[in-house]
Amino acid sequence: MPKRIILALVAATPVFAYFIYLLRFSIPFPNEDDLPVIFGFINHAFPFDDQSLKLFFTPFREHVILPAKIIAYLQVIISGCVNLKTMVVVGNLCWVRVAWLLYKNLKEAKIPSLYFLPVLFILFQLQFTETALWPMAVWSNMVVIWLAFESIHLLINNEQKVSRWRFTLAFLCAGGATFSNGNGLLSILIGLVVLIVQRASLARMALWSLLGVIFLGGYWWAKSFGMPDETYGIQTNPVQWLLGICLFIGGYGDFISGSFKWVAAGLGAAMVMVLFLSNFKAIQQSRYWTSPTFKLTVYALFALMTAAAVALLRTEPVGADAALLGRYRHYSALLVGIGYLILLIQLQNNKVILHRLFLMFLGVSMGIWGLSYYRDWGYRYMDYQKFWADTYNMQHNNLLYLNWKSQNGLPEIYQTSQSQNIVCQTDSPLVDVAMLKTDSLQPFIPTTLEWETVSEDAARCRRVATVKTDTLRFQLNQGEAWLWMLKNNRHFYFISATATKTNPIQFLTKQEYFKPGFAGEVAACFLEPGTYQLFLVNARRGQMPRVFRTNRLVESGQ
Repeated sequence: MPKRIILALVAATPVFAYFIYLLRFSIPFPNEDDLPVIFGFINHAFPFDDQSLKLFFTPFREHVILPAKIIAYLQVIISGCVNLKTMVVVGNLCWVRVAWLLYKNLKEAKIPSLYFLPVLFILFQLQFTETALWPMAVWSNMVVIWLAFESIHLLINNEQKVSRWRFTLAFLCAGGATFSNGNGLLSILIGLVVLIVQRASLARMALWSLLGVIFLGGYWWAKSFGMPDETYGIQTNPVQWLLGICLFIGGYGDFISGSFKWVAAGLGAAMVMVLFLSNFKAIQQSRYWTSPTFKLTVYALFALMTAAAVALLRTEPVGADAALLGRYRHYSALLVGIGYLILLIQLQNNKVILHRLFLMFLGVSMGIWGLSYYRDWGYRYMDYQKFWADTYNMQHNNLLYLNWKSQNGLPEIYQTSQSQNIVCQTDSPLVDVAMLKTDSLQPFIPTTLEWETVSEDAARCRRVATVKTDTLRFQLNQGEAWLWMLKNNRHFYFISATATKTNPIQFLTKQEYFKPGFAGEVAACFLEPGTYQLFLVNARRGQMPRVFRTNRLVESGQ
């Protein structure tokens, strides 16, 4: 088999595995922020009227998230409903384009394609499924990177002069990034800096600046439509700010979340040093301002400035660890990939070191890639159960958060969308709860139920019960859900059951991913008044659900 075919197959492995995983585990039920951003918007903006245009630009917190609204609106026009799985898969295609833009720099530097393999394993792994599998987040946090990178790519090229069409398209991409996510504003500033260092004409710099001011004004105009987010403050501690930046940049190194925090911080600091030192040397070259190193550095600059903004605006009062959240991990993976490519370019004349660098990054990236699949796999099943339970409770009980008094109008948004068939119908493992048999003939399972005081906030349940059983095991069957059920004569409430993973050795030797047993947190203070029996339900698509009795009763209002 020709070497090129083998290389293509190996290169395609992480990409195809990534998209197969998305198809398998993307959830047809809305995440809580999908409700106001996507479905609340569609409920009021479709069909189009004199208020619809304003709603397109009304922000959620400080983000306009225009692409998510556009793709959802187009789906409703074409198919009559919003398919969240489609949004996830199509949105992640932008990540393929980002990888291709990075690859073009490698080819421009005349480095063999083989050396790009580690970048694919770095980019197409599962440390950031919190973003990749969340419809709203994909079309905000990942699309903004694609648009910003596309703008930079159009402005930096080997031609002596940027053509008119590239200049126009570059600004449109930067403008699109601005209305995708708050950090998209940086692409306008970065574009102006690129024009300055490339000594573009005064007319072009003036035009970019003028259009930038207009778009920035439009962004602040759009922000006036929304409600300010007072969850976070401004980080005033410089040590926490710098630590937050390092954790954001080096989050890829925390491959067992939370366990390798200082590895992540060290990796972040090392990445900054690599970018600085490599450019300190390369800037002396005559064609630096159009070189692949410069373009990769500008790509990295967008992510670095985002890191500085997140550390400033998202780490107070929770601390620098907030920068390690999964929703930011794709930036870290991106920076690690860019840093590796810059090192390749700077060391390409030393074939021995170049090959050793390649082997080291390939081994580490493949190891983290495989571990990310093992770690994330079980979470997908737990998420499916959680979102199914949330969806049922919203539709039938007018509750999303069982432990919160205020629901922020989210159940009503879902109910309206469901009644208008805006949510694309999907098969559910539980179709009709009235068919569930809960009599004494059902099998009994022993459980423990322990109440704990968790909050003195009147807006939350003061006490929450932890329920556990050790007699059953989650088997990773597709279309299966394990749910705790609270039932009386008038109401059914569902709560996702959770399971604990085995260690990797037991998984490899016995093919057992979860330990025996299920747990769950029962919050009853805001349920409809009454006494509820507690059951465990095992539902499988296309089969009659199995119901397991417990000897536990739960009083609402506790």
